[in-house]
Amino acid sequence: MLAEFLFTPDALADDDGRNGSDVIRELEQCLFPFRSVPIALLCKLGDQWEIAASGRVARIKNHNHRTNAMAMLQKLSQLYVGRPLTAPQAKTEIEWVNSALNSVSQVPLDKIIVSSNTTPMSNAVASLKDFVTEEFWKPFENPRLVGRDPNSQEKVLRAICTHSDWMILRLPQIRGGSDDEIVTVKQIVKLSNKLPPGFRKMEIDVQVCMQKNISEGNLFGGIASELCTFVNQGIRIRLTIWPEKHFVNRELIAGELAKTSTGDLVPRPLWYITMTHVSVGSRDAANAGEAGNTWSLFSRQKAFERHQQLSVDKPIRSELLK
Repeated sequence: MLAEFLFTPDALADDDGRNGSDVIRELEQCLFPFRSVPIALLCKLGDQWEIAASGRVARIKNHNHRTNAMAMLQKLSQLYVGRPLTAPQAKTEIEWVNSALNSVSQVPLDKIIVSSNTTPMSNAVASLKDFVTEEFWKPFENPRLVGRDPNSQEKVLRAICTHSDWMILRLPQIRGGSDDEIVTVKQIVKLSNKLPPGFRKMEIDVQVCMQKNISEGNLFGGIASELCTFVNQGIRIRLTIWPEKHFVNRELIAGELAKTSTGDLVPRPLWYITMTHVSVGSRDAANAGEAGNTWSLFSRQKAFERHQQLSVDKPIRSELLK
């Protein structure tokens, strides 16, 4: 499942005391697993991070290691996400770590990865040697079992909420009250829009189905009432209502706004997740014994295909909340 890591420039140039090309091969196997969906997002900390990383790799003395590291650096652009630099420009590895820890104190990420020359000084930091081990990746497996509580969900949702411009969230069990899957909607709104300056804000399309014995007006009004606090704060939330049982699976599709050749912004799907269950707040305690709350991340191609499929059908109602 999606996880966000910040590499120091030195970590990307590290040979771990071995053949540097071996380290590059192991690193690529972690970040671009064979026959699996890549789950890592690599954070660029400020505008200077990429320049610093390229410069550090260019100074690798071993020719083969330098060539392979340069090729990997170009490939990593597929995984990059951005964070604002919250401290003066870093030069040494320790300064990059301190800048990263400052960013983590504002918005958590999964790990800061350092070279073998720096000893991890907190639980937020790990060495490159540990990063390329199988044990390191076990908590990030895909599919992933996720507890039906906000804290467990936050670990899975945070990266996608922090680094998306838009999201379609399809939850079939929302009835317009405060004790159903609306709890997860509120959690996602907070994670994606209660961020410090420099982070992007996200527009969310909450998609629900008509419910038995509840009119369209009452369903729309009830959900709008639950989300009105966020809307009053300027957060853009669209509410889309489909016919009863139009969909039964819980889905999340998110991505960025890409600029076309004409300058228009269009949605570019990047991530597609399915969920067997989501948190519904206090009622989760009664379901604690239920097994198999599995969340699955699919490829970007699947995200694009699913986004295209959803754009074909016409809902009963779809409006930005006011």
